[in-house]
Amino acid sequence: MIVIIVVLILSIILLVWNIYVDKMNFLTIKLDTIEEKINSTLIKRKELIKDSEKIIKDVVKTEKEIYSGLSELNDKDTNMMELDRKLLVYIGEFYLIKEKYHKLQKNEDFQKIAFKITETEDLLNAYKDYYNDNASKYNKLIKSFPVIIVTLIKRKKEKLFFDKKSLDDSDYSEFKY
Repeated sequence: MIVIIVVLILSIILLVWNIYVDKMNFLTIKLDTIEEKINSTLIKRKELIKDSEKIIKDVVKTEKEIYSGLSELNDKDTNMMELDRKLLVYIGEFYLIKEKYHKLQKNEDFQKIAFKITETEDLLNAYKDYYNDNASKYNKLIKSFPVIIVTLIKRKKEKLFFDKKSLDDSDYSEFKY
């Protein structure tokens, strides 16, 4: 009788354990998938900025570099959060140039790029919200019992929010993305 009770208790513990581990793995897969989507959208954005530079040079008739340092974004060590922040600077410059030169507003290719940049902005905002929501769930889960045991064994780390803050960060005034 005692053996049956012990086996039953161990079975229940294993069942609960598996449920939580599966939940952690599911959230990990969701986060990996959305990271891939964010990365591909950022790469598309970077290419759009490069393409806009060619058009701006042709329309404005200049050989001067439009976006200084854009070529440095090819660095493999740049993570998606850093790439996003750096691209935001170039996107800001893009919009300033768009407003300054009315010739560009009449150029069909430039307008297509402007539209695609706006599309990527909308996509990125949705992806970031989804990522941050799932990162929050993941971070809470890995701190809960019994998942914390798996977390320690597998050395899982808390996921950063897209603004590079952790759950414990009390400084919300710099929340950006």
